[in-house]
Amino acid sequence: MAEVTNDDANDLADEILSRDEFLPEEPGRVQEAVGRVFEEIGDFLAGLFGALGGVGGSAGMVIAILLLIGAVALLGFAIYRAIKGRRPKERSERDTTARIVFDEVVEPAELKALLDRFMSESDWRNAVIAGFRLSVVQIIDRGIAREVAGATTGYFAAAVGERRPEILEDYLPASEAFERAFYSDLAVGREDLAHVERLLNRLELVGAK
Repeated sequence: MAEVTNDDANDLADEILSRDEFLPEEPGRVQEAVGRVFEEIGDFLAGLFGALGGVGGSAGMVIAILLLIGAVALLGFAIYRAIKGRRPKERSERDTTARIVFDEVVEPAELKALLDRFMSESDWRNAVIAGFRLSVVQIIDRGIAREVAGATTGYFAAAVGERRPEILEDYLPASEAFERAFYSDLAVGREDLAHVERLLNRLELVGAK
């Protein structure tokens, strides 16, 4: 007879909550997502009940019910712990200066320090990468684009074109320099960093308005 352990419950909860459909971008949809989680748990428990109900007649039914109650309690606790453990962490990240840029959590101060260091070392490739990431952080902080995990340079280009089209002429060459530096082995020079610097300077003016 299968036994539902605390580890099993936690593993099931973590597996369900890790799916994209259960991680809504907007906090207001958390309740809806949790509802879908419990629907999946209901299907799981229905299968468990059916498997145990036929074992040992009425005695097997009693055991099945007891196991079912225990499973519900364990799964409920696991879901509660998973949600309480994940959401505050995401919120705390947003309350600090950290931002998600191209699937990485970055700190603006650290990016600025890296940019200065790479410039002093004439490491133009890494300077372009750090500088452009810093520009994306500023785009997010100025409300031009939302902070979205997995967002691409094209996503930010669309947001800039829609909300601040006057910046697009600086954004596009800077993003091209970043893509060349990050995704290719092509040479990256001081002129590429100049595109990123112009974008950073333009964004500073946006912040001053």
